[in-house]
Amino acid sequence: MREPFVLGAADGARWVVHPPQDPYGDGYVYTAETELHEAGLTATTIAKIDGAYAGISTTLSGFVAGLAAAWQGWDGTRTWESMERELTLDARHDGRGHVSLGVTLRAPGPDWDDTAWSARAVFVLEAGEQMTGLAADLTHLLRA
Repeated sequence: MREPFVLGAADGARWVVHPPQDPYGDGYVYTAETELHEAGLTATTIAKIDGAYAGISTTLSGFVAGLAAAWQGWDGTRTWESMERELTLDARHDGRGHVSLGVTLRAPGPDWDDTAWSARAVFVLEAGEQMTGLAADLTHLLRA
């Protein structure tokens, strides 16, 4: 069994993504348990993520790989959401070599009116090697 992906920060915050499962056995939709730990808070949800047949540009690993490839920077905020918004990533490049990666977890299941609980943590990463390593680790975990 593969080990979970863990992104940790100097202040003790952690984002954990467990190996994906194929609940329907068809390869179209995977689920991944994910956790946030920060300042005494622990939040856990099950995120529905695209399966084996999704285009790389729409997947979580594709999103993070795109951030790593754009290490020189971009304007504004780039965002990725799981199928039912249980997991959202947003990234901003400061133009000086660092990426602020926001991770938001929400209650599992559809929440189209934004009434479910949510938890958020922000991780500051070096835009080059650190983002490249994050992308490689997530890709390794999430590949079918």
